[in-house]
Parts: sequence; C-alpha cells; structure tokens
Amino acid sequence: MRVERLGPLFAKSQAVFEIGGLRVGGQPGENPALLIGSVFYQGDKALIDPARGGFDRERVRREVEEAKSLVEGCGLNFALDVIVPSAEAVSNILSFIGELGVVIFIDAPSPEIRAKAYAVARELGLERVSVANGIYTNSTPEELEALRESGIEAAVLMGFDPSNPASTIRPEDRVKLVRERLLNMAEKAGVTKILLDMVVLDPASIALSAVAVALAKEEFGLPAGCAPANALGGVTAKRLSVEEATAIHASTAAFLRAYGADFIFYGPVGRAKYVAPAVAMVDSYLGYLARLRGARVLDKHPLKAYLRKIQQIFTTTR
Repeated sequence: MRVERLGPLFAKSQAVFEIGGLRVGGQPGENPALLIGSVFYQGDKALIDPARGGFDRERVRREVEEAKSLVEGCGLNFALDVIVPSAEAVSNILSFIGELGVVIFIDAPSPEIRAKAYAVARELGLERVSVANGIYTNSTPEELEALRESGIEAAVLMGFDPSNPASTIRPEDRVKLVRERLLNMAEKAGVTKILLDMVVLDPASIALSAVAVALAKEEFGLPAGCAPANALGGVTAKRLSVEEATAIHASTAAFLRAYGADFIFYGPVGRAKYVAPAVAMVDSYLGYLARLRGARVLDKHPLKAYLRKIQQIFTTTR
C-alpha cells in the first residue's frame, strides 16, 4: 500500500545533516529524532567545583552511558549538551566528554567561554563530533571568528532576540530573525550545518515554539527544534507527583516531535527514561506514515526498534 497524502509533510525539500555519524533533519518520519540530554547544568549534583571544572567522573559516565543505551535502544539518536560553567573548566570537561563517544553540543553561559571551548575542541580533535550551541543575536565577532577557526561545521542558531524580547514572541518573528540576521552570522562563522532552535521562554511558550519549528522547516528546510527543559526545569517529583512530572516531560517532547521537531533538549541526561519511549512511539507512527508514502526509512529507526516490539505484544496477548 502506498498513500501519497498521509502524515505531516513540508513542501520545501528538507536538508539532512550528518554530525558525528548521526543524521539530523528531513521530513517527519524519515530519520529518528535527536534527543539531547544535559550535563553540568546549574544544580547538577555531578558538578563538584564549577569554577575549576571538578566533577564526579564515574557518575557522569554512568548517567551518560545509561541514557545513550536507553535512547538508542528505542531507535532514536542521542547527543549531549555540555554546559561548560567557566573558562577554567573547559579543558578538563571536554577532554573527559570526548572519551564517551557521543555528539557534543558545546554550551556555556558567555561568549568568552564558548569561544575557548571551540578552540579546545579543535585541539582535542573533537570538531567533527561537536555542535556550537550556539549563535545568538549578541554573539561577538570574536566568538564567531573562534568558531570559524575551530573547524566545527555545525551550529545551533538561537531564534530569539534577548535584547528586545517583545520583537520575537510570535513564531513568524522568530523565523524573520533567522532570515534577516542569524543566517548571515552563521555564514561569517563558517557554519555549513545549521540547526534552528525556536527558543522556549516559559511553559506556555512551548506551544509557540512548536509552531515556529514548523514554520522554520517550511521556509528554510533546515533541521529545527527547541529546549522545553528551559521552561520545565522545576517540574519534578518535589513539586508534583512522579506520575505528573513524568507525563509532562514525556507529553511535551512528543508534542514537539509531532510538530516536526528534529531535535529536543529534554533536560538532565537521566530524564531520558521518561522522554525516550514517548518520542519513540511518535517517531514510530511518523515512520509508518512516511513508509506508506514511499519514503525510505532508516534501518535504525523507532519504527523497527520500538513499534515492532509493541506489535509483538499485541499479537501475543490477543
């Protein structure tokens, strides 16, 4: 059976980028979603000394390996958002993370730290598995030059203007910002693999970010996504029941994927156990529809890694 008009599709041809062996982008259902977990965020218990980059190596290694295994077991792609807290911490953190065999989104609270991290990534030979996270409207010329010199080909463009928040609340205004400012900045930085982050501001704005993701993919044909974790950090079992917190994180990620999000920053790396199964089910359905349209679905895909398991449960319990 082949059905032409089935499932979400974008009229514009969709770019697919390979980063560290992972394929990101494309029409919904063709490639697995990319789930990105964070380490060394504010409050991370593994971060012992933020000023100098001291951390519990065994804890980080265990959490990353468990999350990676779980996400990939669902047929999804996994990457790590590495939030470097200080310039002094750059070398210690990146040299360790480089041993874990994951794609690294290099993140930091200031342009100066990011610039140093890009240079160190080049020194460590990590440029092919690194993504600059990211290019902001206020990124300095020095930061963009450091990114160019690093040889890192991929970067996240942050679709929001912090200097004038009211100007980029609406989804169409975020797309306009990408078109008129951020794409030019990416070109100056030598970036050839562009990911668009339609920035989340608060819980309600996740709905707007989802619409912005769809609009961005329709106009630019580039991989797009966002970070719901930026608004849902306080949604924990300390404030809600475990069931509520789990459902909120899982359903939010699934909602974004259904709107076409190619990548999702889901928060602390260990939260993968809540988010991955929900996204895998949405990806399975999207992949099934894509295959009915005649699209090629990768062998490594939730359609084959996850939905097959659910189908087997169905057939053995009837």
